[in-house]
Amino acid sequence: MESLTPVVSVLLPIRQWRSTTLEAVQSVLSQTLHNVELVIIGQDDVGQLLDRLPQDSRIVGVARQGVGIVAALNTGLACARAPYIARMDDDDIAYPHRLETQLNYLKSHLDIQLCAARVRFIDEQGSVDGVQAGNNRYAQWLNELTCNEDIVDACYTECPMPHPTLMAHKDIWQSLGGYRDIDGPEDYDLILRAMLAGMSMGKPDALLQDWREHPGRLTYSDQRYRREAFTRCRAWAAVQPSSHLNLHTGRSVWICGTGKSARQWHDALLEYNVSVKGFVDVKPANKERSKRGKPIISYEMLITERSDSLVITALSEPRARNALLAFFKEQHWRARHEYILGG
Repeated sequence: MESLTPVVSVLLPIRQWRSTTLEAVQSVLSQTLHNVELVIIGQDDVGQLLDRLPQDSRIVGVARQGVGIVAALNTGLACARAPYIARMDDDDIAYPHRLETQLNYLKSHLDIQLCAARVRFIDEQGSVDGVQAGNNRYAQWLNELTCNEDIVDACYTECPMPHPTLMAHKDIWQSLGGYRDIDGPEDYDLILRAMLAGMSMGKPDALLQDWREHPGRLTYSDQRYRREAFTRCRAWAAVQPSSHLNLHTGRSVWICGTGKSARQWHDALLEYNVSVKGFVDVKPANKERSKRGKPIISYEMLITERSDSLVITALSEPRARNALLAFFKEQHWRARHEYILGG
């Protein structure tokens, strides 16, 4: 006889009903791990949402206690009954074995506290045909990051753990204090705090979820997901003592790049009183060249000028970033010691 207590609670916030909602819900109810609790987090319309969903005793509806996605997620965390809690969005599709695979992964890798999944991007119609090349590159980058060391190294570049695929024991969610309502991406903030807390993160080898790309995503409509906000999150994490980057003790920084990302890193670090020595560029040094009133030097000059400064990359183009990694390797510089890969 099946236990009355679910093994995994899946948090699924629904801001408003859309054409993808039913498919997302059914993908959770059709899991090979049957003993799940699907927590539908709505607004005042939660009763109407449940009326449009399958009649399944595993579905629980709750109204969010506050405004916005953070309030919705924290409401779900407070209501979840299972020892493990997973995330899901109402525009994605979980593969049938997703929850079972992640649960087995966590139970067989006791050193891993927070688990995500490899993903495939799909377009608005549920096809791969309309997915832009940039999203396919992003998915490839995400899916290559499976072990904790690689995930942590990538934390300052972009969020390396797809939020709608997260799973962890309830104790982990509680120790993180749930989600924070900040002027920035709440999911990235959660992962950065997990990294700073020394939590080990990983992903199973299997592809486990379709991640739908469409214009209606909060990423495109909410100011908290603007690029500058992501950079401010990275800068905040970098200056924390638990980052072990020693910026809080007066260590200075050189920023690789001169574009918008580099300027945003500069401005964000200044908010935390970090001394930015200047910028690094591939072009030859020129006394007249400067950015934000700081000198722009060449990479050859960086070797002698760096001293004990932390080097932060602010290059988004993959080839440029790979060239930088090769350069750092030649200098025997180590990730999270001499440099970090910033987004």
